[in-house]
Amino acid sequence: MTQPWFMGAALLIALLQLPGQNPPWTPNPTATQSPPQEPEHRFPIDNPQQAQHAGKPRVDAAQVKRDAEALAKLAGEIPSAVEMTNKGVLPKDLNDRLKRIEKLSKQLRRELFN
Repeated sequence: MTQPWFMGAALLIALLQLPGQNPPWTPNPTATQSPPQEPEHRFPIDNPQQAQHAGKPRVDAAQVKRDAEALAKLAGEIPSAVEMTNKGVLPKDLNDRLKRIEKLSKQLRRELFN
């Protein structure tokens, strides 16, 4: 007597073998291929000439320098504030400093890379 799972597996294999139910495993060798076409330039990065002429705003070097200096100054103050927390004293403005650092870093990243 055959087991039910064996019958189910045999039925599944038989259904998979029906013509037109599954895609061919090899491409049609008799099909004609069209010549390769020039790719579309949908994005400026695809066409370097267009990317150079894009209306990308210039980076304000003075503003970037000021932001970087402010970020470095704030980041330099954090280790001493963390040391104070190890002694049981939590500076009131530590959270504000950390948020300011995050804001400045995001602003710098946006100005330099977007």
